[in-house]
Amino acid sequence: MRITGARINEQGVNFSIVVVNPGTLNSPSRDSAANDLPLDFPRPVILAEQSSNGGFQFYGRDDIVDFLASLDPSQIPWEDYEIS
Repeated sequence: MRITGARINEQGVNFSIVVVNPGTLNSPSRDSAANDLPLDFPRPVILAEQSSNGGFQFYGRDDIVDFLASLDPSQIPWEDYEIS
């Protein structure tokens, strides 16, 4: 399976961001989406859902979500990952 995400170390905090399908953040399965990632993705995992206008809504630890919301999405080092 291929996912888009980022592994980030910001101000000494390691975390991952993973792009999820539209509707996931409002779904009961949102927590399992984060937990299903391989353990080599730093925890906590923040879920990112892209809106039709290109912006992102984030779900996860509040301080990290607030930080990410202050960034332009182009500042996030997105990569594609192949996971099994």
